[in-house]
Amino acid sequence: MLPDRLSPRRWQLCGRTNADRLAQRTCETAEIGFAVVRTQCRLQPYKVVRSEEGDPHDIELEVVVL
Repeated sequence: MLPDRLSPRRWQLCGRTNADRLAQRTCETAEIGFAVVRTQCRLQPYKVVRSEEGDPHDIELEVVVL
């Protein structure tokens, strides 16, 4: 069961800004493309996956290697 209210830290960690930052860092480290995708999960509304694994309809941001 999910609590009615999530902690501010949880909101910070599962937010879009943190997902964008993680995708950028992972792309720079691995030197392959990554994408931030939307999920239906309240505890993980955004997820970072390899670009080719993301559903094009759910991709919020795609980070590629130039």
